[in-house]
Amino acid sequence: MEVYPFHHQNLFFNIITDYDLTFKEIRGILDYLLSVEAFKEEGEDWGCGKFFDLRLGNIQYEIDVNCYEVVIYQRTELTP
Repeated sequence: MEVYPFHHQNLFFNIITDYDLTFKEIRGILDYLLSVEAFKEEGEDWGCGKFFDLRLGNIQYEIDVNCYEVVIYQRTELTP
């Protein structure tokens, strides 16, 4: 897996994946994760991995978030 540093909404993330994602995909994933407070730095869960299943359009992603590292394990194109 490759690590790609990514700056979005004044935050720095490490995107870790084997997939060749577009900037639009990465921004969509990060916007969703920010909206559900996946990167919230409070509580006992901070720093622990959290798994998310995310559907953006016709693509399903399986994602693990650990602090500001976003691991994209699977990217599946769905048929309508």
